[in-house]
Amino acid sequence: MNENIYMGPSLTEVIAFIREFSGCRREAIDENTRLEKDLHITGDDGVELLEEAEKVFCVSFETPDEDFRTLFSLSDNEYLFNSEGLGLIDIGYFWRWLHGRPQPVVCDLSVGKLHQVLVKLRRENQEKHPPAPTE
Repeated sequence: MNENIYMGPSLTEVIAFIREFSGCRREAIDENTRLEKDLHITGDDGVELLEEAEKVFCVSFETPDEDFRTLFSLSDNEYLFNSEGLGLIDIGYFWRWLHGRPQPVVCDLSVGKLHQVLVKLRRENQEKHPPAPTE
């Protein structure tokens, strides 16, 4: 099949979406921009951004073939965003230490990685549901 028929969102479209969602109008945003470190999108705001991205780009981060962790290449103790506000940090640390579990690691999501996942999901959607041929 011709790869050119698959239309994923462009990087420019993803950046425009992030600008609109976050209200970041003046910051320079490119594929290397980190959502949390650079744009301060974290916790519930990060989750809401992903939920809105599903709607805007007509994809789902949970598919029959891959789950969210697989799509974003996350290990069991890795997350895309820190939690917001104060948590029970000391108790959580003690609990993980007591049970031999690794510390959680935040793999700060880049705009480029989000774009790659969106393109992949859009391509898979189009392969499963190709557009009707035009006459």
